[in-house]
Amino acid sequence: MSNFGKGKRYSWLPESNPSALSGDTNGQQQTLQRSDSGEKTPKTNRSGRKAGRGRGKDSKAGSFEERPEGLGITTKSEDTINQNGSSTSMTQSSSSRNNSTTKRQQRRARKDSVDDLVRSRFMSMNSQSEDSRSDAGRRGEQVPMAAITANVRDALASEQRAARGSHSHTANGEYSSRSNVRLSSLESKYSFPSIAPLSQRNVTSSMRRGDHGVASHSQPPFEAAQGENVIVIHPGSRWLRIGRASQAVPREIPHVAARRLKVPVSANNDNVVPQHEAAANEAKAQHSSAVEAMDVDRTGAGSASDHSNSEDGDSDSESEEFANAGDSSVDETLSMLRTALKQHQRHSKRKVPSNAYSQVISYNRQSQPETIQDHNDPYRIEWIMPSDISEDCVTGESALRIADDQKFSIRWPIRNGCFNVETYASIEDVLGDLEAIWLQALENELGIRQRELKDLGVVLVIPDIFNRLEVAAMGSMLLQRMGFGHLLVQQSSTLVTFGAGFSSACVVDVGAQKTSISCVEDGHCAPESRVLTMYGGDDITRFLYHLFVRSHFPYAEAQLNRAHDWMMLTDLRERFCTVNLSDVNIRLHSFFVRKPNAHTLKYSFKTYDEPYQAPLCLFYPSILDAYYELPNYQESFVNASYPRVHGESKLIELTATRFGILPYKAKVSAETSEAATAPATVPETETGTPDVRAQSVHPTESLPSLSSVKDKLDEPPTAFVSDSEAQYSRIPLDVAITHSIAHSGSIDRARKLYTSIVIVGGGVSFIPGFDDLLASRLMLLRPEFLRSSVERVDIVAPPRDLDPRVLAWKGGAVLGRLECAREMWVSSTDWSDFGPRMLRDRVLFQW
Repeated sequence: MSNFGKGKRYSWLPESNPSALSGDTNGQQQTLQRSDSGEKTPKTNRSGRKAGRGRGKDSKAGSFEERPEGLGITTKSEDTINQNGSSTSMTQSSSSRNNSTTKRQQRRARKDSVDDLVRSRFMSMNSQSEDSRSDAGRRGEQVPMAAITANVRDALASEQRAARGSHSHTANGEYSSRSNVRLSSLESKYSFPSIAPLSQRNVTSSMRRGDHGVASHSQPPFEAAQGENVIVIHPGSRWLRIGRASQAVPREIPHVAARRLKVPVSANNDNVVPQHEAAANEAKAQHSSAVEAMDVDRTGAGSASDHSNSEDGDSDSESEEFANAGDSSVDETLSMLRTALKQHQRHSKRKVPSNAYSQVISYNRQSQPETIQDHNDPYRIEWIMPSDISEDCVTGESALRIADDQKFSIRWPIRNGCFNVETYASIEDVLGDLEAIWLQALENELGIRQRELKDLGVVLVIPDIFNRLEVAAMGSMLLQRMGFGHLLVQQSSTLVTFGAGFSSACVVDVGAQKTSISCVEDGHCAPESRVLTMYGGDDITRFLYHLFVRSHFPYAEAQLNRAHDWMMLTDLRERFCTVNLSDVNIRLHSFFVRKPNAHTLKYSFKTYDEPYQAPLCLFYPSILDAYYELPNYQESFVNASYPRVHGESKLIELTATRFGILPYKAKVSAETSEAATAPATVPETETGTPDVRAQSVHPTESLPSLSSVKDKLDEPPTAFVSDSEAQYSRIPLDVAITHSIAHSGSIDRARKLYTSIVIVGGGVSFIPGFDDLLASRLMLLRPEFLRSSVERVDIVAPPRDLDPRVLAWKGGAVLGRLECAREMWVSSTDWSDFGPRMLRDRVLFQW
């Protein structure tokens, strides 16, 4: 039955015989007249059905008693259609059909039964819409009908053979209504209406040849079981930590780039540190003149004996006199800190040194440097001359060892935990330096070339409070510009818990220029517990240098905007800073100054409480504002580049302190529009710490009197509103931790987090005694609702003697090899098709 219908068409179909639809029967009558002239009387077989039916129109017309004019059916040869290009009659003489064999007639009988089905279907359709079709034909319109192909006719034939017993002819040779019902069911199964083709003009698609749907479903998942094909990148403000996930520790590289300038700058080049770092140099000059005015050595050696007669009184007056020599904005805080230090020393029964500040200043003023030859200096620096540099961009340690930095622009792409908006003009400039630093680190430190990155995956560590624009820009750079195959993004606090092996902890990350606090439980960072403020280890270095200048620092030529001087002061902070009372004494220290094209100089100087007071600036951030003014992020290129919707920016506002949820303050107002339902944190205490006392009355309390109730009704209502001004100033470290834990959730969770505080980062991790000092301050600042439940505060050390500076990187290496992280990878194909929207479904935090 597969070859049936290939050599003939039904003329009643719209594409074969338009005249059948228009009601024109002239062509039909002419065909029937020619067939009637040569018609022979058909013979009948045993079953009573007419035999001798052939393909010709003559035999078909004579086999039925119905009027052929009403049917309007003709059959046309395919060959004639191909040769003439139009529909012509296929009527042949009956004598040519009578020469066929009996076997062919039997085959025709089976095929003609399908013709009867098709014809019966047409008759039922034609009887219902004959008038509408004739009207449409007169207007010259084309009426759509069901298109039945040869394959459909084959299916109809098979259905007819299966249900042959249910079909019967009427006395006139037509099928009964039962066959019409059957055909209706067949029509619904094997026919469909013709549909006009869609216009392909101006149609575009991102689908490529071979795509079968969403790209992520057509690609195999990324396999990173061993970690050899996973690169973990933790970008910081000062250091870049990068390495394979299979390595034990990462490579630490200075996150800096130096580009050659066409026109050299002046000698006061401000390449390493922003311009307002020069304020410290101005303060140093002011202090030098003030110290000269002080009569610290009034009578030479006799002054020391005079001061020794009264240890306490003269020492106090000396400290006051010394404090007045500095910046007036810092004098009050510094005087308070030194007074508190004396009280702690007396309380712990420690002897307070007499005239300590005078001894320190006298020794430092007389200190002279000692010259050390290069062959005697085992740590001498191999400086790089500009003539030996062939590249336009130098990164890492090589950028800091350039002898003549006036011919290069030395810039740090990341500052205060976000893009550097002070020394860069656009996001493309920042991304250009980031790409150069990361590519050279991959090639020089790990031996990976850029063409090999397509087979590797990268884990990017981002801050807890991040800027979506910056993360999207770095993701596009990694996948599209650098050529990595897959990307995984995760917050740093969550990765710290992975690297340390903690299920829940309050992570305090004190870096070089930003401090981040978050509460993490079971791999999830609570959004409302996040706090990020812009201070860190660099601010301790600035304050320590200012204290040294007050003590007449022997290296008077030091400048914070020079790379070698900044590295020297950072080394002094890491070696000498402490908060142990036992270390507060007059001590003699030495340091080395290494300059380009000069011999190494060794200086000796004395210190008293300067290394102790410097780390305390994190608890009194008002001191830091005197030495470093934060940039205006509202007018930076970051906000200008971010798309705005209905005049409101989706960008998280870059301020001095960013909160997951703003602290609340009490506002007495009856008609305030900013009034909000008091959440977990309501009125502030005297110390400024958010208080989370419950708003319900204890059942054991006695009922208030009528007079007290009347007095409270007369008072104006108190509304608790968000303190939006709190984000524009740097919050103290202990207050920030208290705010984070107070917003972590329930009381049980807060009590648990107070006993699992982890300090990471390179800012304060190596300062002796800092953990005990922070724990004691947090114990005093407990919220009111936690005073009865929190009995102790514990600062947990990282397990297995891990370096706290690399815990976030270690957690990224662990996450990149987990089996559950396979669904978090974003391929480069997904990113090119869908962009940063893929991160919404692939990350474990709120995007």
